[in-house]
Formats: sequence, C-alpha cells, structure tokens
Amino acid sequence: MSKRILCGIAAGVVLAVVASAQTAGKPAMPGLDATVTKVERAATASLRDCPPGSNTVNATTRPGEQFALVTVAFKVGSSFQPAQMKRPSITDASDKKYNTAATFVDVGKVPEFSCTFPFRVPEGTKLKALQIESASYDLTSLDAK
Repeated sequence: MSKRILCGIAAGVVLAVVASAQTAGKPAMPGLDATVTKVERAATASLRDCPPGSNTVNATTRPGEQFALVTVAFKVGSSFQPAQMKRPSITDASDKKYNTAATFVDVGKVPEFSCTFPFRVPEGTKLKALQIESASYDLTSLDAK
C-alpha cells in the first residue's frame, strides 16, 4: 500500500489534506466491487450523484466543520443486478455516523466509474470506516491528517 500526503496552506489555514492509497476491493453488492482510493478534506464539495451525472450542486461548510471527501472506484461485474442502493455513510473514531447527500443513480450503466462522496463533519474528525450497503471499508490508514 502506498501513501501520499499533500497539504495546501494559505494564510495559515489548511485548505485540504489528501491521503491516497488503495484498499482491497470488496463487493458493495454482489457483482459490484468497490475500492476506496482517497480521502480528502475541503471547505467546499460537489454533491454529484454516483456515477457522476448531471447533478452539479455544490455545498460550503460552516465555521467549525469541513467536508470529508471519500473517493471510491467501482467495477461492475457480469453478475451485478441493478437495485436501489442506500446512500453511503461513514463512522468516526467514536462510532458516530455521518451521512452524505450524494445518491446512487443508474449503477451498472457503465462498467467502471469513480465517485467522491462528501460528508459534512466537525473539523478534526478522525474517520474510521465507510459503509456501502452491507460492506465496510477501513478509512483509518487513508485519513492521515
């Protein structure tokens, strides 16, 4: 597993922290493999659906919070049966759950796609796991702040 950490600082304020690595692909649903590729922190986020489509709404944080942006690469296998999927969620180190505004739309229409899910969290929140359907993905090694 490789890691990169990049920081952008302007006027003494951290703008974003990016840690990237690749966690093992696991099925989010039968025939749908998911690999978490990156965790970023930002003050603004796109609320695009997954796979990315025409929804181009953006959001901005309030004082004391930030977006945890979790990027996931998906591969659709031949055994995948399209079905309604719940929105992903994350948990922090104390097991508090956070939801995203992004939704799954037309999963399976393309064989591979990547989505970035925004989660509004208090500044400094240490992430523990991402949940997609019944699968859980460890975020601790990717969330190096």
